[in-house]
Amino acid sequence: MNMKAKYFIVLGLALSVTVYLTSLTIPETISTVATKAYPLKKFKKGWNFFIVSDWGWNGQSYQQQVADQMGIQADSTGAKFIVSCGDNFQINGVASTQDPLWMKNFENVYTNNTLQVDWFPVFGNHDYKGNTQAQLDYSKISRRWRFEEHYYSFVKKINDSISARFIFLDTPPLLSEYYKPEYPDAAKQDSAKQIKWLNETLANSKEQWKIVFGHHPIYSASKKHGNTKEMIQRVKPLLEKYNAQFYFSGHDHDMQHLQEHGKNVDYMVTGTGGEARPCSKNEQSLFSASVPGYSIVSFHADSIRVVFMGANGLPQYTYERKK
Repeated sequence: MNMKAKYFIVLGLALSVTVYLTSLTIPETISTVATKAYPLKKFKKGWNFFIVSDWGWNGQSYQQQVADQMGIQADSTGAKFIVSCGDNFQINGVASTQDPLWMKNFENVYTNNTLQVDWFPVFGNHDYKGNTQAQLDYSKISRRWRFEEHYYSFVKKINDSISARFIFLDTPPLLSEYYKPEYPDAAKQDSAKQIKWLNETLANSKEQWKIVFGHHPIYSASKKHGNTKEMIQRVKPLLEKYNAQFYFSGHDHDMQHLQEHGKNVDYMVTGTGGEARPCSKNEQSLFSASVPGYSIVSFHADSIRVVFMGANGLPQYTYERKK
């Protein structure tokens, strides 16, 4: 065999090994929008909290990698609290407060000291396949699991002149598709009462920022689930009527930022706390990416920044909205 032939054989083997090793790493993004580096010092000047959703995978499907990166980021920037937009326990929720999944999915995964802050969850559809009351009752056991009602709200003072109202919805009972035997607790909830509560909470809110969380998106470009018709009919008009600025959700396992033309609500999907699925875009899309990760929301004196962070430690997208 001549030297030229040997050279191409070695080159081919080297390229094969490189491709294989690359396939083992976490992809940075599959978005049509370029990533943007974001200086960490910007976070340090803000009032920060994290959002992670669809994360309950027993530490698998990138859940542990996302959790580790959350801990690393929280070490340098801090997190006042953490929000979960549901599907806290794949695939069938939990059976009780003593279910081993509490350790496998939560306690033994998010172990960094800086993640031992208050967690404020909502229910996802997979949580409704189990015992939803057990997730509420775990608040009596855990010092950081703050989930005492199916839907709830609180106010945080950002600085001397700015306050924010945080509103947490229980979306599965708002959707008729979950009134089935495999979701035993959904039909027990009074969805009309929740919508009335949301209307009153938003109407009485005097805070400068109104941030709403739920599991199901209102708008989504994903081909897996996409727009949620009943959320558009029941929740969207209230967000617009009372000038809520953000609606955060999960359910679709991707990262998305959407806006409806001529409207003022920003719709954020951050459903990649464990598994990422292929993403897509539509006429409302400003950003779409398929990458495991979470979100950092950073309040400043006159603005909010939302940053989609990848499990690879890289910011994927940033958005800033003025007050």
